[in-house]
Amino acid sequence: MKILFTLLIILSTFNCLVKSQKFINFVPYQDYECTTNSYGFGYSISTSQECIYNLGNGPSNKPLSYSASWETFQNETYLYFKTYNYTDTACQSPLEQYSMQNNSCSPSVFLPTPFNGTIVGSEYQYSLISLTDEPVYSPNSLVFSQYQQPDFNVCSNGDLLFSTTVSNGLKTVNGEYSTSYICNNNNAYLYNCIDRVNCKLSNITLSCNQAGNINNQVNYC
Repeated sequence: MKILFTLLIILSTFNCLVKSQKFINFVPYQDYECTTNSYGFGYSISTSQECIYNLGNGPSNKPLSYSASWETFQNETYLYFKTYNYTDTACQSPLEQYSMQNNSCSPSVFLPTPFNGTIVGSEYQYSLISLTDEPVYSPNSLVFSQYQQPDFNVCSNGDLLFSTTVSNGLKTVNGEYSTSYICNNNNAYLYNCIDRVNCKLSNITLSCNQAGNINNQVNYC
């Protein structure tokens, strides 16, 4: 009996470890079937984190906390995305919950926007939603990854909280301000303009062990 009990504990621990390695991915598209070229902003979120504050590190008038989880029921895998008040640091009392089937194409209205303004040439966004062992990013995109405190300056997926992706060439406008996201030679750039004339190109690439990178962020293409 004692041996059986021990085996159950081991199996339970193993299952928890396997589950903790999953990522819920939101790959952006502009059509409701997610069949055209990927375009927009997306996320890959670790399910091992019980609570993530300010997903995407984007601007928000109402900061929120988030959680992502999944379960399998009758051979179908369901993914869950929940929002919480930002003061709910343990993510105990959800404000809203969204459920989706694995490998489905769904409207993305519930995803937090990682930038100010609206996307030029995009009225509505959908996401191809999947559950994977490794994070999935849309091709030809800027990737902004947020890690926990990494060990020995090695940013591994085991330390990854979430990644935000923005398509190369995507442009946002907010009044007189505009921002273009650019990939060039594996480097990430922002092209910011005021009134279309006062413009500045900034290299925002960050590596894991780069001097001065105290926020555990990695930016690349």
